Amino acid sequence: MRLRSCLAVGAALHNVGMHCQGPRTFHKATPASAGALLVLCVACHTARSDWVVATAASLSHDDNVGDAHNHSDMVPDSSTSATLSAFDLLPVGRSLSLVAGSELSGQVYDRLDGLRNASIDGLLSLKKKWGIGAFAAWSRAQVSAARSDYEDGYRNVTIYRASLEMGKRLDERWNLAAGYNFERRAAAPGASEIYGVSNDAFSQTGRSFTANAQYALSDRMSLSLGSLLRHGDVISTALTAGHYYPLTDLKAAAPDPAFGPTAYAYRLDGTTYGIKLGANYSLTDHSLIGGAFQRFDTHARGGNNYTNSVPQLTWNYQF
Repeated sequence: MRLRSCLAVGAALHNVGMHCQGPRTFHKATPASAGALLVLCVACHTARSDWVVATAASLSHDDNVGDAHNHSDMVPDSSTSATLSAFDLLPVGRSLSLVAGSELSGQVYDRLDGLRNASIDGLLSLKKKWGIGAFAAWSRAQVSAARSDYEDGYRNVTIYRASLEMGKRLDERWNLAAGYNFERRAAAPGASEIYGVSNDAFSQTGRSFTANAQYALSDRMSLSLGSLLRHGDVISTALTAGHYYPLTDLKAAAPDPAFGPTAYAYRLDGTTYGIKLGANYSLTDHSLIGGAFQRFDTHARGGNNYTNSVPQLTWNYQF
């Protein structure tokens, strides 16, 4: 499952370029918290002018949702996502600024009902600007925590992230950024069915490096290019049960009924290479539409190599 960038608004407040999405995880919010966050967003937006409230929606298609190695196990599907975010920008010095905020999001799949999910996220980010003016270099440290609930509850997960980024606008058209990211996803172990192999198949730890470039064609339109290198846990789902890999290569395995009654999820070590091409167009001073194409190539232990192609359409609005 591939990671959707849930912190896009917070990143925008810190003047970052584009973010290449990371490897496959889903993160959305607990429905019980939705009402509370909606009230918080409205209250903060009306009570303090330094709060930013934004919403976003996206439509995407993944040709290999389960990250399967064998062609017969590949499951394509389309999904629709929606996000509501509230962030507060707090200057703490001449060159330092702090962003604190939260986000509520949800995702619905056309076919894979068990992967429908909702998530609530909170983040804290500190940015330093190394100079004066729009072309000064900047750096940022960020931490966040999220809780995601799925239609099929065995995938419910708590997500912890930390990142370090730096960037610089070279001129009126070019904007560059690079970063290091750490992510820990803690899920409950599944049913234990393979002797000697952990059943904690849906917990993951990963580290990644990203590099991004953005080029402004005009005041309203820009092109972007992003790259990703990630190493850590990957989850590959096969539609039929069986020992697809040597037991020495497996870190964990458990049933994955979201993909079918006989589907099995395998957690392995893997390295993912990714690239993202995108274009954005500003409809108004408050709204932005975009299109992107992402390609991921993963090499995991046991010969579990697979690819993903993900076209995406997005819409963002800042109140």
